[in-house]
Amino acid sequence: MSVNKLKSGIVKIEGTYSIKIITSIEEFEKLQPIWNELDKTPRPYAPFLCYDWFKLWLDHFLGEDKLFILVLYQRDKAVTIAPFLIKNERFKGIRIKKLELIGNVYSPIRNFIFGSIEREERKLYSCYIINFFYKHFKDWDVADLYPLPEEDANLNILKEAFNGRRLKRIEYLCFRNVYLNEINSSEDYFNNRKKGLMKDIQYCRRRLEKTGSLKFKIITDGNSIDKYMDLYYEVYSKSWQQREGVGPTFHRDLARLEVIKDELRLGFLFYDDLPISSQFWITHNGYAYILKTVYDQQRRKFSPGKILTAHMIQYMIDIDKVKQMDYLHGDEPYKKEWLSKVRKRKGLLIFNNNAKGNYLNFLTKKILPIIQQNKYLRSIKNSLLKKPEELT
Repeated sequence: MSVNKLKSGIVKIEGTYSIKIITSIEEFEKLQPIWNELDKTPRPYAPFLCYDWFKLWLDHFLGEDKLFILVLYQRDKAVTIAPFLIKNERFKGIRIKKLELIGNVYSPIRNFIFGSIEREERKLYSCYIINFFYKHFKDWDVADLYPLPEEDANLNILKEAFNGRRLKRIEYLCFRNVYLNEINSSEDYFNNRKKGLMKDIQYCRRRLEKTGSLKFKIITDGNSIDKYMDLYYEVYSKSWQQREGVGPTFHRDLARLEVIKDELRLGFLFYDDLPISSQFWITHNGYAYILKTVYDQQRRKFSPGKILTAHMIQYMIDIDKVKQMDYLHGDEPYKKEWLSKVRKRKGLLIFNNNAKGNYLNFLTKKILPIIQQNKYLRSIKNSLLKKPEELT
């Protein structure tokens, strides 16, 4: 059955279960009360799985992709939301229809939205959703489910849901995530950091204070939020990071949203009233998430990012009483100076049992590993493709 034939409506699955298909923004907006009801249960990464996050994301990034949200019902009660997109894009050199969970580089994880249920129920509901793609809707070639948290049972639940079905899959590493949990006090926290780190921060502060004044500011309310986001982008423009082509105003709108929820922590280090470092954090239910850290490259030798990070962390522990902090993406060495634990974010690549799916499964598992191991074959592949990375 194709996307056009399933353009919204209800499909009976089994017994008392059915799936409603959402394909328009208007239908998505009507989901808000259902989404909010399922999202009541406290959970890690809640700010990135709530309705408001997805609404903001779709406003910025939907583009030409097609919305394909599945709502699983047991009788008249919604029990799971599976927020998918359908993309028409090139994959391994050929044009395909790809299923993805809604998200992009700004999404630290992607997942199904479950209510407060046990593992066996989540497994059952996941199986119904996977069965829908196996039995009822076959107009896709590849499903790429990522990034999934390895510590969440849902990763194994999804793997189990594919077992016994004629759908080949590959599990792969997306990136590593640096975090720290079981935080008790700022005193304990800083006592457990390397002495060299704290000495370096004190030394850099003294050097800056010899020639000017330092001031910290953490924005938590909506007063002049646009003014402070202007300052954030000013520091960003002087940072080592390249300008984002994905969503240059996304963080401004996210800041406005998080201010309303009292979850925004936008930090600044000022040197003689000039912002030289800024950090964008979100705090929720004892968790602190570090979305962005930027600083003025001309002040790099004074480590303004480290100075501000120490202040932000002290604030988070002493004022917000957070118990866990999370860098979300990547395991760069500087992150491990502050947060010592590392875990994986994984992906599941699933190939449909059709011509393109079977071809891509064979190509990915059999042919490409041989090419990658042979220098001569790699050179031929690169010379034949305008974009060699499409086959990597």
